[in-house]
Amino acid sequence: MKRVLMIITACFSMLITVGAQSGLHIAPLFEGKIIPQQRMVETRVKGKMLSKYQLTLFRSVRFNANTKQEIAHIHDLIELDKKQNQGRPYSENYSSKKSRSKETLMLQLSKADSHNRFLCYKRDNDEITVIYMEGTLNSLDTLRELIK
Repeated sequence: MKRVLMIITACFSMLITVGAQSGLHIAPLFEGKIIPQQRMVETRVKGKMLSKYQLTLFRSVRFNANTKQEIAHIHDLIELDKKQNQGRPYSENYSSKKSRSKETLMLQLSKADSHNRFLCYKRDNDEITVIYMEGTLNSLDTLRELIK
């Protein structure tokens, strides 16, 4: 009985984290629809471990892009999410650094339910990391302080 309950709980937990990025253009990346899951390193954290950071969910994927088209596709999806959130509260909260082979973007998205949402993108040559976070953390400035 305990095993069945644990399996049901794990499945329900996975469904909640899958829905967290819904409505975002970058969501298919987290679902393995753009880059196959076997090429990505995925990290998911929920619960008490995040509470000291004022977050309830942390989800990241990291992979090496095989082609320039993969880099461009991911970048375009991030830009679409950035544009989609312009004109909404907190949409002005983003920071960006870019050079020829390196790029970093931190974006505060519109709220979902009562959670603030953040999307971070980092490219270092062919290695790409995309991070989605949500919680009560209220600004990118606070987030920058946490990740220093």
